[in-house]
This record gives sequence, structure tokens and C-alpha cells, in this order.
Amino acid sequence: MNAPKVILCRCPERHPHVDVARAASVLNASGVPTQVVEHFCDLSTLEGHLHAFRSSPVDVLVGACSGFLLGQVLDLYFQDNPQARWMILDLKQVSDETALAGVVQSHWHSRSGRSQPSCRPPLPNGSGPFPQRFRAKPPQRVVVIGGGVGGCQAALDLAGIGIPVTLVEADLSLGGLMAKLDKTFPTLDCSICILGPRLVDTISHPLITVIPSSRVRRVSGTPGNFLVEIVQQPRHVDMDKCTGCGTCTEVCPVVIPSPWNAGLRPSKAVGIVFEQAVPLRSAIQKDYCIDCGLCEQACERDAIRLTEAPQKRRLNAGAIIVARGAQPLDAARLGPYGYNHYPEVLTNLEFERLVCSTGPTQGRLITPSGHSPAAVAFIQCAGSRNRRYLPYCSGYCCTASIKEAMLVLEHQPSAQVTIFYNDVRATGKNFEGLYVRARQRGIRFIKSLPDRIERGDDGRLRIHYEAPGGEGRQQWSADLAVLAVGLEAAEAQENWVLRRPPHWDRYGFYKEAHHWGGMVAATTPGVFLAGSCHGPRDITQTVTEAGAAAGEAARWLRKTGALAARRKEEAQS
Repeated sequence: MNAPKVILCRCPERHPHVDVARAASVLNASGVPTQVVEHFCDLSTLEGHLHAFRSSPVDVLVGACSGFLLGQVLDLYFQDNPQARWMILDLKQVSDETALAGVVQSHWHSRSGRSQPSCRPPLPNGSGPFPQRFRAKPPQRVVVIGGGVGGCQAALDLAGIGIPVTLVEADLSLGGLMAKLDKTFPTLDCSICILGPRLVDTISHPLITVIPSSRVRRVSGTPGNFLVEIVQQPRHVDMDKCTGCGTCTEVCPVVIPSPWNAGLRPSKAVGIVFEQAVPLRSAIQKDYCIDCGLCEQACERDAIRLTEAPQKRRLNAGAIIVARGAQPLDAARLGPYGYNHYPEVLTNLEFERLVCSTGPTQGRLITPSGHSPAAVAFIQCAGSRNRRYLPYCSGYCCTASIKEAMLVLEHQPSAQVTIFYNDVRATGKNFEGLYVRARQRGIRFIKSLPDRIERGDDGRLRIHYEAPGGEGRQQWSADLAVLAVGLEAAEAQENWVLRRPPHWDRYGFYKEAHHWGGMVAATTPGVFLAGSCHGPRDITQTVTEAGAAAGEAARWLRKTGALAARRKEEAQS
């Protein structure tokens, strides 16, 4: 066997005190061939450096950040090569690069003389474990991807039983789509009144670490010991110093369409997303910022960071819960309905912002011309159950439109409200009762889907549809038309670099592993699903699945911890 192959993994976040490149330079100068790589714990990186030795004698000396994680990877990689041996040096336990160079030299010379036995003694079953000195306890942390109602519920359930959680949210605030709603069905309770306390509990819990404005870019490692790479986009505001006073918003000269209010209301390029945002801190929309520096001058706490750059962090996790939800279909694709052409045509989410007390009109239901609508039409299956767009049923739309029709009558009792539907699928608990109440209030249901919307000679919308019962084509005039757009899979941001990555269906939703984990387990062991990431869900279903996913993740952590303890006992015996 040749001299050991020395590989040092550079990870500034895990062992920043060790200058790996300098140590490699010293080792190469002293005759110890050394390579410096990044992400050596990833199978694809490991394959690139050790492919030639996979079935031939090899001795590998690796300096890395996690003996447990990398030990599993190497053990898996060389499982069919009995002539392979390896050793791991934990760089977190090395004081500096000088000490690292000395330790590597000592082991390299010792192993070159073959004076030490293999660090992988064979077990009765023929497979070798990684060295006992690196048999650390598997990580007990769970990473939750998505800070909507599902992600927050899963994080709170896990933290409630003592399991630390890292919650990664792509937006500036927790809450997801539910935070934008006015009411929830079927009880018509205030949405933010239900969600707000849960968001505050999430960010204030000592076992939950919330990372807003972030995305999981990369997941590697092995089931039970994932290595998660997170990229946090800059807010350009120091969250530790900002108090959310709003001074920066007052002086900002840039006015932009409010992303939170679907562009129905102006906002500034710097400020708090919405009044109940969690965390309640300002952020700068750098795409619109003109770098005038007025906010920096006005901030008394010196919290503005105009040159802030994205930050990367890596952490180990025993389990992952994906709860990043879905996204509404772009209604502009539904050309015959005139969205973006007629301002009176709204999506259901825009309607929710319109009638919400924190919305663009402070809760007043008015048309773009400023008048109260006398007739409002709700059009179901806008994109859903349509082979051109979304062939599946989005599930939530029927009950959501019935709820919104009831809200119209709360704001304008004399309004004529009509729902054009394909089928009414109100299948949840008490959903049928909401449907019955809507009919009793005089809301009209027409079993027909309009084929187009046009503007009439009187300036109102003309909705063209085929009347049921063979009555032929008809028109109905409305002041507002609300499209119940379907939900489509969100664009995948995670790069799963695993031997068994999760699978997606043909629509882009995560697949479930029904054969072993039921409805909340992904096809990768240790990865669990909650909410609309694996198909359209309403709020009730999402919260229920979040609790189930948290329970399954806790059970998985106990299982992997017990397995590691059993392997340790076998090695000691």
C-alpha cells in the first residue's frame, strides 16, 4: 500500500481558527503530499478525489469538521473495498495550523511504515465502522424549511419536547400566505389574530433559531446526519440594532408598489413589511434603492448596512422538515379573463388584501374607481382542473371563495354575489355548513365556468358563460371579478446532494414514501413533509401535517440516536 493520501477540508464556518491552506503548504514543503478541498463530506466531491481508489488499496488521512458525518460517508463509499483504510482528524479540536501540520506529519510517517493497524477493524458482518474516537452522538437538531403556519407549528411542537430547531424562511417575515388573509374558513375568524401569537412564540422560543431572508441551497451528508448549507440574503439593516421605529421609512424618497399588498398600495424602498411582521425589523429593497444614504443619516441607532453581503452558514441536522408551501398560479396566463388588462379583475389573494383592515384600503371594499361594488363574481377553477395549466384540483379554492363571498356581504349587504363553479368540493369539517349559510344569505351558485371576461358599453365587466340546463350562452354584469387561482409547486431551491435524494411528482410536488412513512415522510429517510410542498393543502390540513411531521422527526431522532449507541456498544465489545 502506498503512503497515505492526505486531504484537508476547508470549512471557515466550522473551524475558522485553522488556516488549512497554510498547513497544507507546510506539509507539502516537508514532503507530505496534501490536498485542500471544500465540501469533502459530499459524495460528489469525495467521488472526484477517491474514484481511482474505490476498488484498490488506499489509505486516506482526512482533516475535517465532523468525524461522525464523514465517517459514515467514507464507510459507505468503501463498503465493498476491504483493502481501504482511513483515519479522520477533527479540525475543531486542533488549536491552529501549526499543530495540525505536526499531527498530520506524525500520523503520515507512522502509517507510511504500516506500523499501525487499520482504523476500520472488520466486524462479523464484513463491514467496517468508522473509528470509535469519532463516534459522536448524532445531531439532534431539526431544520425546518419554510416559516409559514406549517413550519412554525412544526418548530413549536419540536421545541416543546426539547428538540432544538433551526427555522429557515425565504421572506423577510414569518407567516407565509396565511398572514396575508383577512379571515379563515369555515369560522370566519381573523387570520392574523390566530397566526400572530404563534409567530411571536416561534421567534421568542429559546430552542428555535429563526433565519429570515434565507434559503437552503444545499443538503448533503447521510440520513440522520445531514449537512445543510444556508444562504441568507442581506436585509441591509442590523437586526440587533434596529427597533422598527420607522424613521428610515419617513425619509426614504423611493416609492414602490407594496409587495405585501400585491401592488395595490404604495410603500417605500425601506421599512417594515407589515404591521405585525415577525421579526418587526426594517429591511431595504435593494433592487429599488438609489443609495442616497438618507436612511443611513436618519437612523439614530446606526443600523443601516448598505454594503452588506449575503452570508453562508452550514449546520448539521438529524432531520429535515420541508414546509415551504406552494405558490399561486400567475393569473396573467389566463388570458381570456383579462387579468392585468381590467383592474377590476383580481385574484383571490388580492381580494383578501383589499378587504383586510391592514390592506391598501384599510378594509373598505371598493372598486379601482373608488365606488362600492353592486355585483361581485367569483370564478372557480381559474387554472385548476385544466390540462393547459394545472390538471389537478387545488382543494382550497371552493371553500375560500365561499368565505370571500360572505365577506362581500359583510362589507356590502346589498351586493349581488355569484359564484361560477365546476364542482363544489367543501369536504372539511364544518365546510358544508359554510356552504349552506352562503346559500341562505342569498349567494347565487351557477354551475358553469366562464370562457371570457370583457368590458361592456356601460364600463362594467361582462362575464360570458354557458348557462346550465341547456339555456344557452348568457352574460352577467359585475363590478368586480375574483379569480380563484390554483396552487402550483414552488420553484425548488434546495440542491439535494444525497445518495437517495427526495423525489418529485410530475407537477413538481414532493413525493411521499407511503410504504414506510405515510403521508408526511419524503422518499429520503429523515426528511419529512408538511403542507403544500407535497400537494395543495388548506390551513387545517397544513397544521395537522406539521404536528405529524414533528412527531415523526422526533421519532426518527430517537431511532438514529439509539442506533448510534448500539453501534458504540458493539465496537467497545
